[in-house]
Amino acid sequence: MARTVKCPSCGAELTAKDDNRDFMFCEFCGTKVRLDDYRETHRYVDEARIQESKDAMELRIKEMEQERWRTEDANKTAATYFKWLGIVIVILVIAYIICMGLGIA
Repeated sequence: MARTVKCPSCGAELTAKDDNRDFMFCEFCGTKVRLDDYRETHRYVDEARIQESKDAMELRIKEMEQERWRTEDANKTAATYFKWLGIVIVILVIAYIICMGLGIA
């Protein structure tokens, strides 16, 4: 006999067609829903997968931080390079103007 249960994760109405099964998966969110003798639903949490997801997220955040630091370092290096290049150009222009004024060039 088929019966209807509610998914504890997303709240979807699920139809359990086989009374001999101990569990089923929600067709909407994939949560494993246990069907026990008391006609209750329970949500089982896979702690290892949750920790794996947290670790992967932390690793990605650290990678993003390192990429940001690398970009900031590259920007600082480029800014320093262009600052010194500007100073050299100004010095050369001033030297040229002085030489033109003295008639050397």
